[in-house]
Amino acid sequence: MRDAGIGFSPALPTELLERTFGAIDMRLETPAPTWNVAPTASVTAVAWDRERKRRVLAPMTWGLLAAWEKHPDAAKVRPINARCETVATSRMFAPAFRQRRCLVAVDTWYEWARASGQKIPHAVGRGDRSPVVLGGIWECWRSPIGDRTLTLAIVTTPAMAELATIHDRMPLVLDEPDWGAWLGEIEGDAAPLLRPTPSGSITAWRVGRAVGNPRSDGAHLLAAA
Repeated sequence: MRDAGIGFSPALPTELLERTFGAIDMRLETPAPTWNVAPTASVTAVAWDRERKRRVLAPMTWGLLAAWEKHPDAAKVRPINARCETVATSRMFAPAFRQRRCLVAVDTWYEWARASGQKIPHAVGRGDRSPVVLGGIWECWRSPIGDRTLTLAIVTTPAMAELATIHDRMPLVLDEPDWGAWLGEIEGDAAPLLRPTPSGSITAWRVGRAVGNPRSDGAHLLAAA
């Protein structure tokens, strides 16, 4: 995720997502499993349907498109990350942070460490390989004829101690007790949730360079190198 790695692996089946989040699947089709999502790709996000009071699974493009843009192709900036330090105050991010927050469940995400002038890829996830739930914000862009485009950015925080030698930033990781507050199911301030992940809950391992190619895919990308 540029600010915290440049890709992630959301190879999680629909049944697991529905069971984990108690969400209704609103996608028109089930995406094929993938282990290498890059910016501009479609991502399944969990959002709160305020009108019907329910969690939903929705496809969103990774790369936030501001509602004021005249056309997606004309946007000069499509940020994939939003820093926790400025997400509540930035003109680009603040409206979404106040009203449109989402969750993205992944198997792992990828980070690149720099050593001797080279970038060395690592996979990052939980030691027991249970899903990692990332906090995001989303926007809905509408065309003049009413077509909708849903886009998102992943919120990032300073890296936990174990990851700081790889990268100084990491995605915002949210545990189940915080999901409702982040999604906006309950009234309250989400700012206290903008905190680094506690040490000991996440691990990292070196992987092969093939993960740096968006055309590379498959579970083998997560094998230790």
